[in-house]
Amino acid sequence: MPVEVGLEMYAEKPVVLPFFTGYVSRGLLLHILRHVNPAVSQSLHEPNLLKPYSLTPLYFRSKAKTGTGYVLDPTFPCRVRFRFLKDEFANYVIDYFRQKNTVTIIDTGFQFASMSIKSKDYSEMEKEAKPVDAFRLYFRTATYLASLGTSFHCLWPEPTKIFLNLMRLWNTYTTMKKYGKEEYVEYKEWLTKNVGVAEHQLKTQLVYMGRKKATGFMGWTTYEVKVKDKWSKVTCMLAKFAEYSNIGGNRTGGFGVVQLREKK
Repeated sequence: MPVEVGLEMYAEKPVVLPFFTGYVSRGLLLHILRHVNPAVSQSLHEPNLLKPYSLTPLYFRSKAKTGTGYVLDPTFPCRVRFRFLKDEFANYVIDYFRQKNTVTIIDTGFQFASMSIKSKDYSEMEKEAKPVDAFRLYFRTATYLASLGTSFHCLWPEPTKIFLNLMRLWNTYTTMKKYGKEEYVEYKEWLTKNVGVAEHQLKTQLVYMGRKKATGFMGWTTYEVKVKDKWSKVTCMLAKFAEYSNIGGNRTGGFGVVQLREKK
């Protein structure tokens, strides 16, 4: 079952955080897991493997801007959300805060204030999905998609790339129906014919992650669906699933955070 764990914390003092904090959130999560179960933390740190989690950058109030980032205002909460495609991993985060009420980010202690938990079983997503004429995805953080045969990333939310990527993740982690090769090909053809971008408001953004950098798109896209059939229901199901999985590359580093809204 996909689970989202939201944390609210207060810093002990002002601290400079980088302009993009997705990789800081990932370091925080792995630190928490390492404290509870080092083997699990190590398994989630392995390169070139599909990961069963995604997360958001740190959200906080800034009191000043420097050449390297923003100065966090410790009088306001700092928030982060960890999403797990298997609920067992969420339990490790909960266990950590049963034992401790502080974490360290950069070189500063943060006092744990509250936790929120949201979950949606795979069967619920499948049951609740209803075909719609259109829906909108808000890309809250930089998002990019892989392009086969080239080192360049796709910086356009093309329906086929978006939803086949999500189907792959769904197949990997769902406890419900998995889609076989023939269905995958059928769905790809269906997407090409029946789903298109009706409107959009997008911009590209260059994001620095320490010494690394990547460009992604942000904004929103409205997808129009021509027919209401089994595949339109699957598409809406996968769009809801994206709120837990994130979309595209570097999902575990705060990229590809999305929100779904039905468009009437």
